[in-house]
Amino acid sequence: MCSDCEEITDQPILIHRIAHESGIGWGLYACLTCAPKHMSAIGARCLWLLHAPYCWECNNEAECEISVVLRKAYEPEIQVKDEAA
Repeated sequence: MCSDCEEITDQPILIHRIAHESGIGWGLYACLTCAPKHMSAIGARCLWLLHAPYCWECNNEAECEISVVLRKAYEPEIQVKDEAA
């Protein structure tokens, strides 16, 4: 379930890990629509780098929905840096 809009999603994206000093922590997940609001460009890039090598679609000359969302979250940061140079 998305922690933002509270809708059930079949493609959750981890947006935050909650760790406890004693015991097991858990993660907060968001749907494809809400996830970019919670990510920094660096975080989105890291998630994309962890996702892409294990995704069948991303490795077969296609791009899955999760990859598109993550890429759109970090691309504006890259464009801003290029324009500043």
